Amino acid sequence: MEAIKNFSEEAVFNIIGNTFQDHSAIASGDYNCNCTFNPLDKVVELYERLVQAEKDKVEYLEKLLNGK
Repeated sequence: MEAIKNFSEEAVFNIIGNTFQDHSAIASGDYNCNCTFNPLDKVVELYERLVQAEKDKVEYLEKLLNGK
């Protein structure tokens, strides 16, 4: 909640701008980014949530149609 209250677009641009300033580290191969999660697992998780949301929507609409 505190992050939302203190949100500033300027801070966002500063963070993004300062993230990849040292291009020499990337060019030399010293840049190391290790994910703490499997991105494919996240895609599957999001897809499953989307499918479930669609199923819930269909169920709700069927209830509305049957109620009339």
